[in-house]
Amino acid sequence: MMKINNKKQMIITSIVCVLPMIIGAIIYSKLPKQMPIHFNYSGNADNYAPKAFVCFALPLIMLLANLLLHVIINNDPKNNGGGSVVATISKWTIPVVSVIVFALCSIYGLGYNLSSTKYVIVAVGILIIFIGNYLPKCRQNYTVGIKLPWTLNDINNWNKTHRMAGVLWIICGILFAISAFLGRVGEVSIIILIIVMVCVPTAYSFLLYKNKRHK
Repeated sequence: MMKINNKKQMIITSIVCVLPMIIGAIIYSKLPKQMPIHFNYSGNADNYAPKAFVCFALPLIMLLANLLLHVIINNDPKNNGGGSVVATISKWTIPVVSVIVFALCSIYGLGYNLSSTKYVIVAVGILIIFIGNYLPKCRQNYTVGIKLPWTLNDINNWNKTHRMAGVLWIICGILFAISAFLGRVGEVSIIILIIVMVCVPTAYSFLLYKNKRHK
């Protein structure tokens, strides 16, 4: 049953990835030759690409990345991560990004100036909170979660690290969302929060490993 569910999920997420191609074909004549593909912290476009790339090449890149991610997760040797909530979130990240990126590029390309950066940062913060809530429930596997030599080698290390990281990520997710409204301070805060989310669980896992060795 799990294999059937995974197959269906792969098909659905792949369809979502290429939805921008269909919409892009419909509004192609209305789009400018050069479309924005990157926005700074203030929400202003600072890099452009041909509209053919945005409408067709970019969704195809997202599709290939999505298929690769599904193959990796669904073929985890431990066979524990494929059906978890964290794995499901991972599988849907690329399709959602594909749609959001195309929508933002198209909106700006059609001449609408929206300050979207704040909303994106808040959305990312909410996603971090959501993932943090489920991290402690993520079972040991090779594809999703905090995959370190020490967590993969010791299930107790895995469980303790993910419980700690879950709380940490929820706190960082809240601060991440708040940073969207702090201007330049928020921009620096985002970088610091990302470093904390990565480095603190890594250090914690390593300390657990060292303490166990010395006992």
